[in-house]
Amino acid sequence: MIFPPLVLAILIIYLLNPIVTRLHERGVRRSVGAVLAYVVVFGSIALVGVLLAPSVSTQVSNFSDNLPQLRADLVNTINDLAVDLDDRFGVEIDTEQISCLLGPEGTSVEGEFSTAECDEVTQEFRERLSHHAGRITEIGFSVLESLLVFILAPLLALYILIDLPHLQSDALNLVPQSHRDEFGDLGSKIGRAVGGFFRGQLLVALLVGVMSSIGFWIIGLPFWLVIGAIAGFTNLIPLVGPFIGGGLGLIVGTVTEGGTLGIAAAVVALIVQQIDNHVISPNVMKRTVQIHPATVMLSLLAGGTIAGFWGVLLGVPAVAVVKLLLAHFWTTRVLGEEVSPHSRGGGGQDAPSVVPATGEGASPSP
Repeated sequence: MIFPPLVLAILIIYLLNPIVTRLHERGVRRSVGAVLAYVVVFGSIALVGVLLAPSVSTQVSNFSDNLPQLRADLVNTINDLAVDLDDRFGVEIDTEQISCLLGPEGTSVEGEFSTAECDEVTQEFRERLSHHAGRITEIGFSVLESLLVFILAPLLALYILIDLPHLQSDALNLVPQSHRDEFGDLGSKIGRAVGGFFRGQLLVALLVGVMSSIGFWIIGLPFWLVIGAIAGFTNLIPLVGPFIGGGLGLIVGTVTEGGTLGIAAAVVALIVQQIDNHVISPNVMKRTVQIHPATVMLSLLAGGTIAGFWGVLLGVPAVAVVKLLLAHFWTTRVLGEEVSPHSRGGGGQDAPSVVPATGEGASPSP
């Protein structure tokens, strides 16, 4: 239970510490600067939420009203696709379970199957669902834990933001004097890389969400704002996330208006990703450690296996830290080069690290 709020608190610190440090440099106390940063950032998020709430509410309401028809359209699309595959390639696909599960309640799609036939076809699925019904209580507790995380994490981040320079100084004081420059340099590099990664990912996700929503709106995709927001949020998952928003747009467009709109939605998602890959991310993420795409995929798989969602979120920055540590060890221990003066000029502004450098916003070590 301690891990999720701690991770979220670190993310908040990485996001807000540059603002608090800049205010501190201009004579504002860190406690006041931290509160101001909270008010500005989270107030802006709340304001955007209030402004978008009517549109989101309308689209969600429309989706709820059209859900039965959407389910029926989806089943018909799947059945047509199965028939087409059978005619063209001789591949027979049984769509009975899909028709019964997604069709209108109480009857089957277009009267193809009776209620009794659907009960027989979906018996195995319903047995599995009943077997896992006991997990509903666990899900309820998970929701409560999530709410608690989103309450504790901002409070923890606020206290750490206020005392961050002292915490940095105390951490450096634990290191022998002969190694403080090296640890400060290493902490500065880690802070810059990881802080740049998290802030860059959030900015890229925001831009992708805005561009996707505008593109989906232009082509007339239903629920364009909700799908665009999902595309932006899932973009936080490197490599894999961008395909989720585009795939959802393809499905919704195909089911509601036909293949033409579905393909148009996929094209919009493709264009947005090309802009992201070649324009936005290279400029926003240039301060982070560059990692090979194959390494990113392995990091996601390993992180997801070890720690689920949090592992996926932290897998890439963890590998970036390991890469920095190995590069530092190779440079200083194998090649015999001296510690670079990287920590001078603002390392403490970026992030809290285990052994951060004394830089902007950090108290000097005695």
